[in-house]
Amino acid sequence: MSVLEECKKITSFNRCRDETISRKVIGRILEAGRYAPSPGGVQSLKFIVVETQETLEQVEHVVGDERASEAPAVIVVLTDRGRMARRFGREKAVEACEAESSAAVQNMRLVAQENEVSSVRFSGFEGQALGDMLTCPDNVVPTDVVALGYSDNPVALDEKFGMNEICYYEEYGNQVSTFFDGPEWEGIHEEKRIFRKKVKGLRDKISRFIRKVL
Repeated sequence: MSVLEECKKITSFNRCRDETISRKVIGRILEAGRYAPSPGGVQSLKFIVVETQETLEQVEHVVGDERASEAPAVIVVLTDRGRMARRFGREKAVEACEAESSAAVQNMRLVAQENEVSSVRFSGFEGQALGDMLTCPDNVVPTDVVALGYSDNPVALDEKFGMNEICYYEEYGNQVSTFFDGPEWEGIHEEKRIFRKKVKGLRDKISRFIRKVL
């Protein structure tokens, strides 16, 4: 399966099985994170794999989501802000670290899906608090948490806007489908499918309203 197809098939979960993820699979996922692009080549990333229930519950307490403790494993993505600050300055270090962490998370979720593992990303939590729980140095701060698990009911990605709705040629508003003859981009066909689905949904709502009034 192509990388593009894997991007489309990334899943998360509301519930996952109580099934251990092998060290080999965890290693592949971490390796994908390690190869994320880094601003300025600083390579600020570090990772902590958490599997013990007590520590998983501590992670849940910080991120505020029970899926973090129900998963058999979570990966805490850390960034060395001190190292990044030496390259970009203190003001830009946080933004650069978050960019590197985001790239790592996407890489890891792709490889997780390739191995039939669903994943959930948690961000926006109090990183310093989680760092203290995990005995991180002051300059090393958790930026993201990725919960991993096998799920019987994986949650698919939300439907995306069609390519013609978000992509233009040369200037804003110059839509791709009006510029190319016979466009072959999948996104354009996907947009038509989503539009038809929305129209059908609207018609159904109108029909139900009319029946209710009459």
